[in-house]
Amino acid sequence: MTQADGVHDPIQEAHGELALARIALAGDDLTHAANHVAGAIAYAPGLPEVHELLAAIAARRPDGGLSLFPLNDHPFLGTVVAHAHLRSASDVDGALSLLAKATAFDPAQPWADVAWVRALPGDRVDPDTFVQVLVTLMRELGEPTSDEVRQANAVYLELTARVLAANPKHAMLHGAAAGVGRRLGDPAVAAHWGETAYQLEPSKLTAVWYAYALRAAGRLPDALAVMAEARRQNPLDLDLNADVASWLSDAGRLDEALAVIEDAMRIDPTYDCAVHTAYRLRFQRDGDPQHLVALSDFVRTAPATSHEHTDLADCCQGRTWLGFVAGPSASCINVLDQFPADQRDSEGEIGISGLEPPSALAIFRREMPNVTVAVAGDPPPDMVQPLRPGRVLWQYAGFRAEPAVPPPSARASALLAEVAAPSWPDPVSAYDHALPLGELPLSDLVGLLVYPPPAPERMAGIPDGWWERSAQTFAALGILHCRELATTPGDTTAQRAVLAEIAYGIEDWTTEVALFALVVAAWLDPDCRDEVRELVGRRFLDAVEATQHRPVTILASLAALAQLTPGMVAEVTSLAREILADLEAEQDDAEA
Repeated sequence: MTQADGVHDPIQEAHGELALARIALAGDDLTHAANHVAGAIAYAPGLPEVHELLAAIAARRPDGGLSLFPLNDHPFLGTVVAHAHLRSASDVDGALSLLAKATAFDPAQPWADVAWVRALPGDRVDPDTFVQVLVTLMRELGEPTSDEVRQANAVYLELTARVLAANPKHAMLHGAAAGVGRRLGDPAVAAHWGETAYQLEPSKLTAVWYAYALRAAGRLPDALAVMAEARRQNPLDLDLNADVASWLSDAGRLDEALAVIEDAMRIDPTYDCAVHTAYRLRFQRDGDPQHLVALSDFVRTAPATSHEHTDLADCCQGRTWLGFVAGPSASCINVLDQFPADQRDSEGEIGISGLEPPSALAIFRREMPNVTVAVAGDPPPDMVQPLRPGRVLWQYAGFRAEPAVPPPSARASALLAEVAAPSWPDPVSAYDHALPLGELPLSDLVGLLVYPPPAPERMAGIPDGWWERSAQTFAALGILHCRELATTPGDTTAQRAVLAEIAYGIEDWTTEVALFALVVAAWLDPDCRDEVRELVGRRFLDAVEATQHRPVTILASLAALAQLTPGMVAEVTSLAREILADLEAEQDDAEA
């Protein structure tokens, strides 16, 4: 099914389509008239003029116009809806099924809010078919349902009440009604429908519909009681455990939730619903990212699932490096934030207490070219020289670092500007999103680390430094994909070697993103985990040691990365947690 392109004024677009349809109809060109009416329906499904013209076209054909709106393999959405309206004259159930599919495709539009549906008696609808209509709807309505979606689909609830009145003993109908009702209507009414379904036929399905409606109505103890009985009757249906565990967790009863899901894991440690829920709740209990690594491993090695899961993304959301790039912490960026764009031509001098990452200072100098940065003390040797021999991105002359690599091509900059973003669902998703960058030459990818492209329009208003860090992050992931370095499919040995050189080069934001890419490589490939653990752990400990004689602005970021590294040594992760807690406490004290 395909939809019309988005427009600013759908009513105006619909009238335009209707005008063309009338011209075609006047010339007895029914095919083109039908096409334009289908277009008008897609823009404004409830517009009265649309239905008037649809009826006029239908009157010209002995089959009521159905053949003018064919349902091929990939029908246009307006064609499906028009076909449904015409079909209602001879096949109400088939027409409702088509409208439900249209609603599932785009629930925000009132596809079924038309006169014939509003006037349809409940006893003219086949209850078994209508159950499937309701199931089709509830799969795509989502929870919570927006006011817009509820208003667009209120007509279904009204029809449901009439069909229920005509079929008071149909258990599955009442259960499906409860499923849709809790999303679109009054949860208390939905719970009543669910109770009727369960009393008529106490099956697993009716129990689930009833329990979900009870929970939506704010009756969690009753919902849990229904689910407990369903679990007793269906001990191997572990999705029931996953549901109950999630409900208990949402209610703040984490210990009970873990007990329920651990029971399920003992029965079948491979069942996807149980596994996803178990790792999410374990992470919720102690915040250990190794649970998320294990969940990612499960997703990679057991891709077959009963349905889509969002547990990994839910856990990663809003967490540094799991779901978004670590923010800039350099004082020169903090100073820059204090100057609006129209005041950055100021002249003068700022003093900072110690040398900061060259990427940060490059941003400041670009944005405020007339301001001199004065750095106190002497350049720390471990900041102006690489920690290990290898690729050099920056070269220092005194306190000033200059790029040591040529700029990337315009094509590379444009592609990175299109791909890069400050957030992602989870680290593996970030890697997948960076795939197009792997087609770039290594020289371009390395150049992008030092010369991030200007922020695209979609990033307008992003705080200073965030875009550059986002661009550098995806450039590093591009290196992990780099086909120029690939020898064997799936082997990232050469790519990791380049990233390791960058990670142990001049201390910079590029250090962080290279380590992040290495961490992602370890999430993807268990065979490289020992190597990555050593690289990330050692670089973090080097930074900790450096704090004995100077500030290390990237320390918090490196601590977060150490925690995310698969199989990281316990003593290292413990130290990382302590450092992050201390830094957070210092920040809280500064803000108090």
